[in-house]
Formats: sequence, structure tokens, C-alpha cells
Amino acid sequence: MTDSEFEQRWRRRFVERGAQWDDDAGIAGWTPTGLNSRVRQFQHWWRLASPPKGCWLDIGCGAGTYTRMLQVEGYQAVGLDYSPPSVQKARDRSPDGIDWLAADIHQLPLPDATADGILCFGVMQALSDPVPALAEMARVMRPGGEIWVDALNARCLPTRVQEYRRHRAGRPPHLRYDTRASLEQAARAAGLDPMALYWLPLAPGRLARLQGVLESRPTRGLLSALPPLAAGLSHSFILRARRL
Repeated sequence: MTDSEFEQRWRRRFVERGAQWDDDAGIAGWTPTGLNSRVRQFQHWWRLASPPKGCWLDIGCGAGTYTRMLQVEGYQAVGLDYSPPSVQKARDRSPDGIDWLAADIHQLPLPDATADGILCFGVMQALSDPVPALAEMARVMRPGGEIWVDALNARCLPTRVQEYRRHRAGRPPHLRYDTRASLEQAARAAGLDPMALYWLPLAPGRLARLQGVLESRPTRGLLSALPPLAAGLSHSFILRARRL
């Protein structure tokens, strides 16, 4: 399968999900518990970092979960997604004051240096190469602005087992995965300066009762002190970077 086919396949899937599903998690391709965990962990790190106010884009907004969060926190929020059905549902279920655009991350319909910051969650894994998308986001962001972008973790042990089984069965990778080093390198190539990385551990569904332990303060401290352990346990991570 070519890179273009990979991206088009995921584009079709997200458009279909936007048309068929009504809940935020379903539109985004998560289970409700998975999405809730990701939101909680994001809020923890976001409130500790307290990024400066201004105009923030939520690229790959889906049904607008994080876009609405930005507005509640006092940011001027703009939601963008390449799935028109998702954008329409986000608009329908959101309060006034949020702008919505159906747009492709590779060709954002915005002038240079428009945004003070960008969230981009659930997008990198559906792209064949992160650099063009990161460069386009850097283009529309003002110098000194922040980007928070997540990626599926290639070092996660359950993920490695799953992808090994796919390979043994002769099946192509289901999604694209990044390591910390590869995403940081891609960010630098796009003109961004990595500032911090936040691990997002996610317990498998059958072990969901352990999620609270994974999100506890002692576990966060342990993962921060032991990056190899964090990489092995974390389903994904968030890279926080600054536009040079």
C-alpha cells in the first residue's frame, strides 16, 4: 500500500465515522473510557503548563471535545477537521463563539502567523509523514507560539506485540507510530523547538480498573524518572513545542 493510499484510507474512515457516529468518542475512533482518560491526562498537563491565552486552533477537532475545552479555559478557539460531517456535529453541539472549518492539515486555509497556539490530537498516526503537517502548522503559527501534538507510541509494549502479529500475518501496519526521538526530529525539521514531552499511559480495556493507578501522582513521577518504563507503558504521548 502506498503512502497516499494509507492517508486516503484513513481520511475515508474518519469521514465515515463523522457521518455514522454521534458521540465524541465514536467520531474520534476511541472508546468512551479511552477518550475520557486522554482528556483527563491532557487537562492535568495543560493546567500545569498554563499556556498563554490567544487564538488557538484545534486541528483534527473531530466532534470538538478539546475545542470546547479551550473555549471554557478562556481561549479564542477554532476547530478544524477534514471530515465535514464531524465539523457539522461539532458546531451543532457547541456554544456560540467557536469558529469551525472543514480543512486539510496539509493545506490550511489560513494566512501565515495567524494562531498563537495549536492542538493537534489523533492526527499524526493517520499520516504517512509528520513533517509536512508540522511545517504547515508552523507556518500558520506566530513566532513563539506553542503546538501540542500527540502521537501513538512505537515503543509501547502492547503495540509492539500487536504490530508483530500483523507483520507475521502479512498484514500492513494498521496505523503509523512514532518514537519520542522521531517526533522531536520531525518537529525540528518543521521549524519547531521541542519543550516538553508528556507520556499518556492507557490501561487495556480488560484492565481498566488500573487506569487510576496509571494516572496517579506516584506513577507520573516514576514515568518521568524512568523514560524507558514510560515508553513501554504509554499508549501515546504529547509533544509540546515552540515555533521558532
